[in-house]
Amino acid sequence: MESWYLLRVGSHSKVIVIGGGPAGIAVGVECVEVGLSPQDVLILEKGESCADAIRKFYPDKKMTLANYKGLPTVTHGHLPVFPDLTKPQTLSYFEDLISRYKLQVRYKAEAFKVSSEAGVLKTLVGQQTLSSDVVCIGIGILGRPNKPTYKIPTNLRNHVLFDVTSQKLEGQKILIVGGGDTSSEYCQVLAEERNDVTLVCRGNDLSRMMEVNQKALMKLVDAKRARLCLGVETIGIEEFEGRPKVLFKDEGKMPHEVFDRVVFAIGGTTPINFLRTAGVDCKNDWPIFSESGATNINNLYLIGDLVAGKTGGSIITAYNSAFRSVSGFKSRLS
Repeated sequence: MESWYLLRVGSHSKVIVIGGGPAGIAVGVECVEVGLSPQDVLILEKGESCADAIRKFYPDKKMTLANYKGLPTVTHGHLPVFPDLTKPQTLSYFEDLISRYKLQVRYKAEAFKVSSEAGVLKTLVGQQTLSSDVVCIGIGILGRPNKPTYKIPTNLRNHVLFDVTSQKLEGQKILIVGGGDTSSEYCQVLAEERNDVTLVCRGNDLSRMMEVNQKALMKLVDAKRARLCLGVETIGIEEFEGRPKVLFKDEGKMPHEVFDRVVFAIGGTTPINFLRTAGVDCKNDWPIFSESGATNINNLYLIGDLVAGKTGGSIITAYNSAFRSVSGFKSRLS
């Protein structure tokens, strides 16, 4: 595979897809299904493997749900609805799709810029410029986790995390900061590993969570396997004997406390600057696009989380966005 890319660098592709997650892979599948050769489509993935955000940020015990967050469960393109899968099953599923459709995926290839020149789209990857007729951007928000506004002491970087998969967390005192579904799922996973878990949420309720995650969290709280603190805001982290001491806005309500690890589950950020650099029109810090994901830049499309909204989408909404985009541009490539 690597030698194929060395030969191909500098050549022209009909379609370049930025992002090797569910939406990017689905674009490849839909392109092949409408008659394009797999070699006409190049998928760029900055990670070392496909679905890298799922691999990095999903706990091993987290299920990939077809009915995620109550989002639609019907697919409109050539990919069928899949059953609820474990993380390893999900990764195998996407690896199989890549193999079955002979999709051309270039790993460790981060796109830094997209520009349009005389009707041809140029994608800068490292020191190389790749050209294509169409570009689909499928950068998921999970790959760019939100971080607190205050600085984290450099020597505590290994103690302050943004996922629960990068380190083995067992038998530790852990603070989770967040109030959405991911924070509940983290609590569930960490409690199973005999951790002393505390969840602090800036809001005064759990309305951002799906009902199933609310119930699972409260079951842990009732069993004294987790502590829940609502209406609590963190304002800083200091070092205390090599561990993070978390500072809270209302010390009378929540005294400053020392933990072994602090895990932030406060959502992800849209790569808005990347899109603006490409010339994509935005409003209220969000890109403007049509039903097919088309932007104001000719033949530049958005897929996946970028068209699902600021709270993100599901694998099925990613599939459907890919189908709509390919349906929108396929006539231009025939």
